[in-house]
Amino acid sequence: MNERFEGTEEVAPARSSLGEFSVGDDEALAALVNIIAVLADNEYFLGRRVSEWADAAPLLETSVACAAIAQDKLGHSRALYPLLEELPWPNPPAGLRDETDRRRRYCVSFLDEPFPSWSHVVAALALVSPGVDVVLGAVSGSRYEALARRARRILEEERLTATYAEGLVRQLCGVGRGRERLQERVDELLPEMLLWFGPEGEGGIEALRREGLVSMGNEQMRQEYLSRVVPPLEEAGVRLPVRWEEGEKRWEYGELPWERWNRLQRRLEEKGERTVW
Repeated sequence: MNERFEGTEEVAPARSSLGEFSVGDDEALAALVNIIAVLADNEYFLGRRVSEWADAAPLLETSVACAAIAQDKLGHSRALYPLLEELPWPNPPAGLRDETDRRRRYCVSFLDEPFPSWSHVVAALALVSPGVDVVLGAVSGSRYEALARRARRILEEERLTATYAEGLVRQLCGVGRGRERLQERVDELLPEMLLWFGPEGEGGIEALRREGLVSMGNEQMRQEYLSRVVPPLEEAGVRLPVRWEEGEKRWEYGELPWERWNRLQRRLEEKGERTVW
């Protein structure tokens, strides 16, 4: 989060104000712009990918649900992108109307291409959407009220999506080779989602915490995320390379491939061999 955005050469006027809201230093302002771009891009690309299955889902009701979820996700991105223009940061990432509008993406690499199978849709709703919700929860009490207000509204709308995604996991795991297919997607996506919250003590997130702009640190968000996604997946028979340490009251997840993680765009740089846990 310390890198400059594409095309940004001048130093941000970080100590300027936006109405009654102001940010104390450049690092916090850069991190705030980054976290908004990351949230908006992941909502945008998840909405795009789900929309592509609105007429191809296995059942009529799932097609209808895909259309509704896609509309929600795209609407969330449209609510978040204007904040990038409001903040006193030169040349922020542009809001997307089409996925080719901007070269640099701030979404997880799993969302780069159209999903080739229904198991990709289910995995994305089961793993990407909860990650976005965790970060939205961390900014829902932000001192930047424009962001906090949007986060609270999005989270209210996300309740039905979260419940529906858990149902899709059970449904897919109950038919044919569905569990096997979902297992493959989870093995592929989970490491990137765990990376997505950043290394513990990351400078940008700590700057946001000092400014009262987020309520949780990197590891707190990762632990909250695992508490949300592990139970429904394990109940459906999906194996996860994590374990709950009762003595320490935390999830253990092994080493992550930080060497392949882009901290600015919060995504894997390239596909690699499956992470060894």
